Amino acid sequence: MEKIIYPCLISEDDGVYYVDFPDFESCFTDGDTFEEAVINAKDVLEATLFSLAKNGRKFPKASLEITSDESKKVIYVDIWLKPIMDRANNQSIKKTLTIPKWLNDIAEKQSVNFSSILQTALKEELGIK
Repeated sequence: MEKIIYPCLISEDDGVYYVDFPDFESCFTDGDTFEEAVINAKDVLEATLFSLAKNGRKFPKASLEITSDESKKVIYVDIWLKPIMDRANNQSIKKTLTIPKWLNDIAEKQSVNFSSILQTALKEELGIK
């Protein structure tokens, strides 16, 4: 699945454009112009999908048919999933390890970034570039 498309409803009230994604409980935004609202819609949908992916939750099925009154426009927002899934799967975790005190002392004096060195060494050991 390269892209995913969700419908949203855009309404205008007192010069502000409000966006709501009916397939999500809390996915909404707004904008001062229609164009800004559409851009913000894409941003909030990406953030919502990232949060779901990061927490191991499934994406809701996109509604195929949305009906609304004339005060709301239905538009479809497409999102490229690869960058979202890559970021969600690249979460950092805390790892506890044991090293000799003398090695730790020398490394700390030289301001060694333990996390960076461990990542580099693990990638090398596992043949990951």
